[in-house]
Order: sequence, then structure tokens, then C-alpha cells
Amino acid sequence: MTKIHILLVLSIFLLYSCYSREQTEASFIQVESLLEEHPDSALQLLQTLPTLQELSHKESARYALLLARATDKCEKSLLPCDSLLNLALRYYDDDEKERAVALLYKGRLEIEINSPKEAITHLQEALTILKDYPKEIEIKRHTLSSLGNLYFDVNYYDEAFKAYRELYKCCITDKDKSVALNSFSLYYCTQDQKDSAIIIQRKALDYALDSGDSSMISISEFNLSISYDEFEEADSALYHARNAIKWFPQGKIPGSYYGHLGSLLYERGENKDSAIYYLNKNLEDTKNIAGRGAVLLSLYDIEKDLGNYKAASAYLEKHVEILDSMYSTEQ
Repeated sequence: MTKIHILLVLSIFLLYSCYSREQTEASFIQVESLLEEHPDSALQLLQTLPTLQELSHKESARYALLLARATDKCEKSLLPCDSLLNLALRYYDDDEKERAVALLYKGRLEIEINSPKEAITHLQEALTILKDYPKEIEIKRHTLSSLGNLYFDVNYYDEAFKAYRELYKCCITDKDKSVALNSFSLYYCTQDQKDSAIIIQRKALDYALDSGDSSMISISEFNLSISYDEFEEADSALYHARNAIKWFPQGKIPGSYYGHLGSLLYERGENKDSAIYYLNKNLEDTKNIAGRGAVLLSLYDIEKDLGNYKAASAYLEKHVEILDSMYSTEQ
């Protein structure tokens, strides 16, 4: 091959390489523009990009962060992002804000696989990095939310309170403030501080109403109902449980909302047919085995009270089957 041919081949290779880099960069920019409003489209676009073998280390690390963000926003499992997040953590230095993003999603992944100790370590490291990036409020807000909820789930209530307090300081929009205050109110419920729990939860509902976000309004109504039920104020609990279902977008209402309303109706001893209806709707939507068992037991109790022993027996049999399944799984 002549020198001219060699130079021509190299030129074509360099031109193709530059073109591919420009294409990849353009795709990354497009993904970022889609993430907030159309995360599903962003995820689909990411899946059409070249394989990691064709990307540089820098591009691979950026791809990992974009994929984790899109996957998380689509409420899908982060498990497929695990090795990619590890790649990003190896690439970014300890003081880079991108590392904080990688740590946030690594922490959320570890929450998903029930590794709270590792999750807490990574989320705390992310917050340490973010101290040097005061303008990165959004990343800090998501990190504090995940850390606060994790502390709450493992019964570290004082640490959860501190995280929620810092979270509220990072909130700018009415919706974000409502999210933070909803978490705050749960803390006060665990401390049996009725007045504080109700006041904070009502403030969360006010912010949700100001935001105009129907899903957020519904969540705040539901949590307010839970708080009233916790403090044995049945009328208020029932009122807000109905409001929660009324506000939630149709076709997306969680089964737990129906189950909560059905349980309240049953506890009050009124309209047992409606209680059965709502509990069955909960049963249709609930995939969690323990949750299904609790609903079946409530349905058994109601049907037994009504004298419908055949129906009650059927619910009891299903409940026993679930107990047997849970026992076998545990063994």
C-alpha cells in the first residue's frame, strides 16, 4: 500500500471517528433535554446508542449517569445499571459532582436490593462532595430524600428528622415542599406528637394544592388520612381517604388507597358492602404477598360478620395458602 493510500485510510478513519463523537454528543444532549418531561423517550434513545466498546471512557461514564437517571425516572429497576455505575465511580474523581450523581443512584440501587448499610455510606459520601457544589440543589435534594427515607425505614428516626429538615431547606417549588413536609409528618407520627403531625401534614396539603399537581394532592390527602387514623379520629380519616381517591388521576389509583378506605369503613362498622368492594380492588392491585394476606384476612372477618360463611371460608383458605407460601420461602 502506498503512502497516499495509507494517508487516505487514516483520514477516513479520523473523519468517521470525529463524526461518531459528534453524533454521540448530540444524542447525549438530546437525552438530557428529554429527561424531565419524557424520561421514557430518553431511555429509548439511550438504548439506540453505540455499545460501550465504541465509546471512550468519558462517554461511557456519562452514558452510565444518563441511563441511571432515565431508568430511575421511569420507575424501573436500577439493577441493570449496576456495572455501569461502578464504571462511573471508577472514572470520576472523589471531588467531582458527577461522582455525587453516581453515588446517589448507586445508593438507590442498594436500597432496592436491601443493602441499607452500603446505601447509607454512598449517600453520605455524595452529600460530602456536594458541600463544594452549593448550586447543585437538585442532586442534593434527591440525595437527602433517599437518605431520609432510608433512615426512616431502618428506624433511625432522629437521623431521618435531620435529613428531612435539610431536605426542606433545598425545596424551591410548592410540590417539592409538599414532598418534604409529607415525610416530616410521618416522623412526628412515630413520636406520637399528634398536633405537630397534623399541622405539618395540613401544610403539606396546602403546598400540594398550590402546586396544582393532582397526584401530589392525593398523596397529601392520603397521608393526612393515615395521620388521623393513627390518632383515632375516624371521621377525619375517612373524609381525607375519600379525597385521596378523588384527586388521584383515574386509572392510576394505588390499591393501598382502596384498601385503606375499605379498612376504615369496616372499622366504623358501616357500609360493609362498600368495605368489601374497596378491599377487593386493593387485592386486584396488590402484588406483595404479606399485603395480600392482610387484605384477605380483613375480607374474611367482614364476610363472617355478615354471616356469609362460604365466602369467608374461601378468603380464609387463600390467606392460609399465603401463610404457607411465606413460611416455605422463609425456610
